[in-house]
Amino acid sequence: MTMNYFRLAPLLFLPVASVMAQEPPAFYLQPQSQSVSIGATVTVRSGASGTPPVVYQWRRNNLILSDATNVTLMLTNIQWVQSGEYQIEASNAWGTVVSKAALLDVDPTFTKISLGRIATDGGDSTGVAWGDYDADGFLDLFVSNFGTPFNFLYRNNGDETFTRIASGVVATEDMNAEGAAWADYDNDGDLDLFVSVGLGANDVLYSNDGAGGFTKITNGPPVRSGGNSRGCAWADYDNDGWVDLFVANEQSQNNFLFHNEGLVGFTRITNGVIATDRGNSFGCSWGDYDNDGYPDLFVANNGRPSFLYHNQRDGTFAKIVSGPIVTNVASSASGSWGDYDNDGYLDLFVANLGQRNFLYHNQGDGTYIQITNGPIVEEVSYSWGGAWADFDNDGYLDLFVANGQPNGTGVKDYLFRNAGDGSFTKVVRGSLVNDNAAGDGCAWGDFNNDGFVDLFVSNINGQNNFLYRNNGNSNHWLTVQCKGRVSNASAIGARLELTADINGKSVRQIREISGGGGYGSQNDLRAHFGVGQAAIIPSLRIRWPSGIVQRLANLAVDQLLVVPEPPQLQPVSQPQDGIFRGEFRGGRNLVYEIQVSENLTEWSLLTTLTNRDGLAVFNDVQIRNAAARFYRIKER
Repeated sequence: MTMNYFRLAPLLFLPVASVMAQEPPAFYLQPQSQSVSIGATVTVRSGASGTPPVVYQWRRNNLILSDATNVTLMLTNIQWVQSGEYQIEASNAWGTVVSKAALLDVDPTFTKISLGRIATDGGDSTGVAWGDYDADGFLDLFVSNFGTPFNFLYRNNGDETFTRIASGVVATEDMNAEGAAWADYDNDGDLDLFVSVGLGANDVLYSNDGAGGFTKITNGPPVRSGGNSRGCAWADYDNDGWVDLFVANEQSQNNFLFHNEGLVGFTRITNGVIATDRGNSFGCSWGDYDNDGYPDLFVANNGRPSFLYHNQRDGTFAKIVSGPIVTNVASSASGSWGDYDNDGYLDLFVANLGQRNFLYHNQGDGTYIQITNGPIVEEVSYSWGGAWADFDNDGYLDLFVANGQPNGTGVKDYLFRNAGDGSFTKVVRGSLVNDNAAGDGCAWGDFNNDGFVDLFVSNINGQNNFLYRNNGNSNHWLTVQCKGRVSNASAIGARLELTADINGKSVRQIREISGGGGYGSQNDLRAHFGVGQAAIIPSLRIRWPSGIVQRLANLAVDQLLVVPEPPQLQPVSQPQDGIFRGEFRGGRNLVYEIQVSENLTEWSLLTTLTNRDGLAVFNDVQIRNAAARFYRIKER
């Protein structure tokens, strides 16, 4: 038998690990530094390669963070104590690596509100309007939406939270809303709401029923004129005691001017330049730029020269045809009036889309110069709206600008702090200027009545809107709520002039109660003043639209002051047969005491009257034997 032998080569078996790559961790994405506000949500991202498994551990200021073992770190409701340097350590069997340090700066100036519907309702939000529609002393908020979802109406609960109203016409109508503005157009003591609507649809007017509800007005020119409306703003342009309405229309359509005829409704003005000019108008804002007691009008045009109309004080307007405001051509979206240098004259900011914004300084002689340097006019974004307010209560107006590209994921907004010398510093800390979104409208309002103005910013493209609560500082303040009696009830157009000693010098500030501005938005109807470390306010002067001038002296700081307009008293005729007949104008359906004196020291009650329709007459039959008689009227 033949035997065959085979020699088998030995087989070599190697551990799997010996043939796999043995790569220690390495970061291809380093954590980035951020600056946010208190209350914000912070996401710190990193990325590391390396042979798995890779284990991660985050550290703050070299101290281990518990339960922070993911490649991405998320911190909610951030607080100031969480500021510091953040690093992530990545480890595997072949090594350990530590990332670069990322600085988390938590700015304490504002708190970003992240809870509640007001912060989580995503929409195509455009206009923003603060107004206390239920007269409970706390600001409520209306936010318009273009298309779906419905517009938002938030009622202030008085505890720094809001409830979204889900019923009623204001909250349940679907429309392509752009702008909004509150005013008591019927002088019945509660705020009504106008909403400008685009794409050729009729605009909307809601009348407040005084019990927390609204009725939609279905007849009359403001709601039957159609239009491609963008912005809207109220003003009593003829000072007859009833607020009128301007609506800006795009696509070369005539703009709308509606004159308030009192209790009989509105008339559309169809003649004059303000009603016949065709533009591509986006924003509008009233302001008395020449201090003659009558509101003038700025209209921002996209791709064409903007309009500036001077009020002729006879119910007509003259179109300004010279100067940079009306000769510059830009993609302008809105304008906002404010006296940023405290010289007693309103200056003008104009927001532009995709190019530098404009800032015009009022020269005090009816003309303006264009400011060409400084961060306000050097930064370039897609700016829709601006809003002036003294957010730090130092006595000088600061400026917020909402930015957003219609088809973009988001850009940063601007906040410019007034340096008090005519210049501004761009604020770079906090969520207000570091949140990325497609911003549209913006408005300041002190929703918790602490004397420091808060900010709401609307965003489109389904993004959440922003609400920032001002955390304040040691500076003092005065908030003034004006209640018109002879003038329109909302006191829109009233000019307030406050004088106080700030940092060793006398500073005079002016505010005008505004019926809307910026991009379809409206600040708090109350006038807000910051007065620094001033302990007392020597002088407050109010010029009402009626022409009545009221002076108050030696006011305490840190208070919300409610000021009713005083009645306007005048004789009907000279005394005859021992009888003096007088008349006065005042608030409708209010009760007044007529007091009389013969020495201006001792006063006695002559009579009590209820002023039914705004004009009341009284008789004094005891004048015959008096050497002199003096009269005064007090609202009960």
